[in-house]
Amino acid sequence: MAWHIVADTSCDLFDLPVETPDTDFAAVPFSIRIGETEYIDTPDISVEKMLTANENSREAGRTACPGPQDWAEKFAPQGPVLAFTISSSLSGSYNSACTAQEMIVEDEPDKKIAVIDTRATGPETVLIIRKACELIKSGAAFDQIVKKLNETAEKTHIIFALASYHNLIKNGRVNRLVGLLAGHLGFWGIGIGDEQGEIAMRGKARGEKNMIRFMAEEIKKIGLAGKEIVISHCQNEDAAGRLKEALRAVFPQAIIDILPTRGLDSFYAERHGLIVGF
Repeated sequence: MAWHIVADTSCDLFDLPVETPDTDFAAVPFSIRIGETEYIDTPDISVEKMLTANENSREAGRTACPGPQDWAEKFAPQGPVLAFTISSSLSGSYNSACTAQEMIVEDEPDKKIAVIDTRATGPETVLIIRKACELIKSGAAFDQIVKKLNETAEKTHIIFALASYHNLIKNGRVNRLVGLLAGHLGFWGIGIGDEQGEIAMRGKARGEKNMIRFMAEEIKKIGLAGKEIVISHCQNEDAAGRLKEALRAVFPQAIIDILPTRGLDSFYAERHGLIVGF
């Protein structure tokens, strides 16, 4: 029996994070509109062009989640489906996936489809998908897998650091002068995903070293949900590597991986931003 893991492109993955027999992966793309140009979050998106366009635009960019038909196409193949979406508090992707589930099950009542609201994005979603792969390989039953995945989504955490304030300024969440000054002076804005899957700013740090120290201390304070940490970065592999070393000093037994953000998370994290799932 073939399993199908499907996620929207907030997951930052292009393939399964671990090899899982008889299991395939598909990503359903978001779109990002900046001015008159639409960027589809497929593997060939130019993140650099999208970021530059956003930085040069006076207008706020917009994102659009996949529609029900986009999800339904990925749910159609025979076999059980596990779908993962960005936090339902941040996007309509979860609702679209649930509508697609209803469309498929209406015609195929015995079709097994579960839609998991990760309450997160990027690297935290990677951790939940890794858990799905582990459970599939263990031979667990579908309902048991779904139960465990929802429990995992409740336990995992996310923290992020922003080096740029373009989106926050254009969306009116930060005063333009304050945002420009903070960026010029090298202040990083640091936030977390709360229990409802919404974004809450936690503090600020001046300079990369202080940002890394702040992130490591905050993660230590919250604690790991398991033994894995995933760091996503938007064109900032060096800082991600330094954060990895700081976290290794705090959690010497942890498995820590680094991956680049896909288009959607690149848009929100902005250039040099970091997102950590743990």
